[in-house]
Amino acid sequence: MSRKKLSVFEAFSLSFGGQAPFTSIITFGTIGLQLGGLFLTIATIIGTILVLLNGTVIYRLSLRYSQHGGYFTYAFYSLTERLGLVTGWLFLLYAFTYGGTLLAGSIYIITTYLKINADLIAFLVLLFSAFLVIRGLDVSVKYAEFISIAEIIAIIITSVVLLLETKPSFNLTIPANPFLVILYAIGMPIGYGNLNPMSEDIKNAKKIVGIITVIVILLGGLLSALLFYASALYGTDLIEILLDKAGFIFPYLIFSALNGGILGGIAYIIAMSRIVYAMSLKNFMPSIISSLKYNRPYNAEVISLIIYTVILFLLTHFVGLYTTFLVLGGLTVLSYLIISLSANLSLFRIASKKLRKRKMEITLAIFSTILSLIILVYSIQENTPIINYIFFAWIIAGFIYAEVLEIAGNNGKNDED
Repeated sequence: MSRKKLSVFEAFSLSFGGQAPFTSIITFGTIGLQLGGLFLTIATIIGTILVLLNGTVIYRLSLRYSQHGGYFTYAFYSLTERLGLVTGWLFLLYAFTYGGTLLAGSIYIITTYLKINADLIAFLVLLFSAFLVIRGLDVSVKYAEFISIAEIIAIIITSVVLLLETKPSFNLTIPANPFLVILYAIGMPIGYGNLNPMSEDIKNAKKIVGIITVIVILLGGLLSALLFYASALYGTDLIEILLDKAGFIFPYLIFSALNGGILGGIAYIIAMSRIVYAMSLKNFMPSIISSLKYNRPYNAEVISLIIYTVILFLLTHFVGLYTTFLVLGGLTVLSYLIISLSANLSLFRIASKKLRKRKMEITLAIFSTILSLIILVYSIQENTPIINYIFFAWIIAGFIYAEVLEIAGNNGKNDED
């Protein structure tokens, strides 16, 4: 693709904006604050460190691969063809559920406090997201540049206002289930995964994708911890606290939440499209998906957009915003942990070929794998059965799909450059 590639700031804006930090704080933080109170601040810092380990793995892998596909590409070339396929399959679930969680959460915030019809808002948000995606990456990035700055300003101003209205204190009480609080705390910083699938769209991708990933995780996590600390001084109902104590800025927060849901959707639709595009190039998806139009994987974008829009609208209409958020949020964490495990194993496999020179990378891969496994086991225990059933059904479907392709005789590695 010969289109103009993204600069450092453009890539950062799309990645950080794709986290929809303020929307993530409200959605994941509302439950986390109710469960942990002031401990959520500590849990967020711990969660950020845990996510940062996996982000550092991506940093190391991004130094080696600059083509589209991200997690799929890492697993495809460093592990096995089938694990690459299943990793890409699971990334599609992660991208859809994370983007969907942000959209459902933002609409829930808006409709709860403005009393607007949820279906109408969902339709308008999805329609505007579709418009930006169809217009192309250049337009989406310009929107992301503006919204990402707005998100940072919203969090900082709100935190300062809350801190100025009370005397800061730190009367920490450990909740009955601290690990569950950490589980919700990692919901926000895990949103960094939208950037590495689109490495070919970024200038000097091998140098900057990993650096931006680390910056986005740290900035998002620390801003979250700041707002959680400021809010916890007043109670555990996050939205009510913001409405009561920072009411003059609440319209701006609603605006930020709305645009966070839009931008989160855009970022992850684009990430989905780059994954299915890369998988199509390796014969894991129909070849029509990898066709280029307007110097971009247009077919992959349209297919990803249709799937995202139709399924999310049906979910929010028939299941409800809050249930959609809870289910998609649980699936997001599970799918993120599995694709992170795949990335950790990819780094371990690569580093083990030169054991003496890459001891730090091996240590990083092992440590990240252990922590991800611990969080994964605990996440499965804490999730409702329906979330686990959907998750494992998706994994099984991925392996069945891989088996069908094997029987059909598709061999992606024959197409390796």
